[in-house]
Amino acid sequence: MHMKKIRHIFSVSALALAIGGCGYLDVDPELGLDDSEVFGTYSNFRSYFDWLYASGNGTNKENILYAFPMYSDFLQKYSFSWYNTTDMADAGRMGVTQQYFKQGTMTQDFLKAVTFDSGSADKPLAKAMFATIRRCNTTIAKIDLCADATPKQRADLLGQAYAIRGFCYFSLCRFFGGMPYMDHALEAEESWDLPRLSSHETFVLAAEDLRKGYELLKEAGYMRRNSPADLASATLDQIGGAAAAALYARSLLYAASPLSNERGEEDWKDAASACALALQEALDAEFSLTPAASYTTNFLSQRTTNENIWVYALQTKDNHANLSSIMAYPQSAATSGSSGVCPTQNFVDRYETKWGEPLLTEADRAEAAAAGHYSEQAPYRDRDPRLELTIVHDGQANSNAAEGKISIYYDPSSKSWPTTRLNGVNLTFGIDWGTRDNDTYAYSNTGYYCRKYWNGVLGLKQQSNHYHEDPIVRLAELYLNYAEAVNEAYGPSGKAGTVGLTAVEALNAVRSRIGMPNVASKYTADRESLRERIRNERCVELAFEGHHYYHDIRRWKIAPQTMGTTLYGMYVEKTAVSPEHPEGRIYTRKALPNNRQCVWKDYMYYLPFPDSEAFKMKNFVNWSWK
Repeated sequence: MHMKKIRHIFSVSALALAIGGCGYLDVDPELGLDDSEVFGTYSNFRSYFDWLYASGNGTNKENILYAFPMYSDFLQKYSFSWYNTTDMADAGRMGVTQQYFKQGTMTQDFLKAVTFDSGSADKPLAKAMFATIRRCNTTIAKIDLCADATPKQRADLLGQAYAIRGFCYFSLCRFFGGMPYMDHALEAEESWDLPRLSSHETFVLAAEDLRKGYELLKEAGYMRRNSPADLASATLDQIGGAAAAALYARSLLYAASPLSNERGEEDWKDAASACALALQEALDAEFSLTPAASYTTNFLSQRTTNENIWVYALQTKDNHANLSSIMAYPQSAATSGSSGVCPTQNFVDRYETKWGEPLLTEADRAEAAAAGHYSEQAPYRDRDPRLELTIVHDGQANSNAAEGKISIYYDPSSKSWPTTRLNGVNLTFGIDWGTRDNDTYAYSNTGYYCRKYWNGVLGLKQQSNHYHEDPIVRLAELYLNYAEAVNEAYGPSGKAGTVGLTAVEALNAVRSRIGMPNVASKYTADRESLRERIRNERCVELAFEGHHYYHDIRRWKIAPQTMGTTLYGMYVEKTAVSPEHPEGRIYTRKALPNNRQCVWKDYMYYLPFPDSEAFKMKNFVNWSWK
């Protein structure tokens, strides 16, 4: 029987493509290839499917990488980071587009970059996800044509297809809200007039796909893909069963969250069950929390760890232009000085004392100071160890610096900002805020730089290769997801599934790994009190990875509160060492310039689709964030 020639139209609603545009065809029908030639053997089928892990340089932008947290920050034109759109960080050197967004303005160029502009040099997330969805749909539909696939190969291929499809829809939904959900590759003659679902409906359907993917991958025996053999293999990039289970749970967590919740407590119970399953499967697969001494290896210097369940590993020189600009290696992208993600004082205050006392408010800091556990003039002493591992601050130890530390202070005697000699180069890390030089060369507006992905050496001059890991999902998140869902469903002492942990115990598992004490009992008495500690822990533990904070403040519907606060940095002056100034510094909290503050507008809860795309479907309506 003559097989139908391949047309493989993108399974994208008309909002995602111009119907009939030949640029969206996978294979020109005139090439003469039919289904049996493409899908008849497992080898050929894998080549077709694996394109979604490896493509992306062409105009079609068909690549799951565009949904990966760090990768999607590499908007080449803007060196964009979503953290810089929040109260957590200032955008530093590459801050124009982010600052517009932060103050409620979404430029046309920015929207093109994240939606459908195929001619853009940037990464059009939406277009890439719909294209990838189409490839997954075709894979599911054509699997029976693969005659020589073993049952294990079939289950693996189908499991990845379902899981990736679910992950694509999840990624679309948390940026843009509810989507039309296509479970098969649409043909040209089919109706494209599909309704837009609510965000709750979309997250639930994405979760169903991810669960199906997890079950198939478990059947195939691929719960994890980071065995020693996988480290040198392309299979490391492929999703495994534990990752699919984790993302299934994450999707239901989003469905239950205030921005999307439609069923009240029942949504939280479903999320709790899913989070319990994901955590148990990860533990059964022998994933574990990385010891404190090796904590930074989750993000730097090696391809993966036993905590990273699914990871995107980027091996590059430190002077990689996008990475260095975005993640704020101090002074890496330009000899005149540069910064990318510059944490605010508001964020630094989220790091507790080493005794577990919050420092987020003036009252918190006064209470800790009264106990002898905190001083405004020695602000970095006796803090959560993750502060030193995440933030670059004045006086921070650095073995590559001639002085043995980083200097970010003003010297009133010389009326200058001193240099730090790092790997034989003199660098200035501080400059007066709000000056023309600051706007031009973009030293930190906050007195801080990002440390998490920096190996402590120069970006511009350092020539050695090393890995940067982008944890798409890691075990610490699973504990925090479980703690949040169980607390909301059953309270602090509640449990779910077979994990055997209460919400409080799951939270403490993450804290104890890094050397922090259990959360104080006064915060474990009720759901509301523990909720605030869980949210703070997520911000600290998952900082600068996966846009968790950007998405969290939106799904919790607390963005108006967090983004409505005044943003501060830390201004540091040199002075004589004294009992009043034990560090030889005067530390002053200083509001950022007005043009670096936040202005929240409720339409920022979701990114919009261009009218030119949305109008192609009469049922594609703009859902209210409310």
